[in-house]
Amino acid sequence: MQGVGGVVQTRSMHAAHVVELAQQLPELVLKDYSDWTSITFRGRGFAWVNHAANTAMIKSTHLEREAMLGSDPETFSAGWASQSTAWVSVALERADPEEVFEILADAWRMTATKKAIAAFDQAMGF
Repeated sequence: MQGVGGVVQTRSMHAAHVVELAQQLPELVLKDYSDWTSITFRGRGFAWVNHAANTAMIKSTHLEREAMLGSDPETFSAGWASQSTAWVSVALERADPEEVFEILADAWRMTATKKAIAAFDQAMGF
């Protein structure tokens, strides 16, 4: 990735940063295990962070996941899928923190209640 003045910049995001980003979302429940953290809304999972592998598995739609895979297959790969959701695996050492937060927020919206989403949107000025 080219940075200012033609200097090559690399992204370097760590699993702990994903957990910090997720904490900006309301009614979050974090559960830490030996090498990973589950991120849930009222017990309903929408992301898992593998600290040892420096990856995150985040809930998405089929359409969004395909767009991510097509845009940057070195950063994004397919996780498991059901009829209604498709999970995306993110190689965090290559990921952009702002993009990861957007993906987390979308996953949270897929999982949270309408009331929680409305309150969040109002607090954020949307």
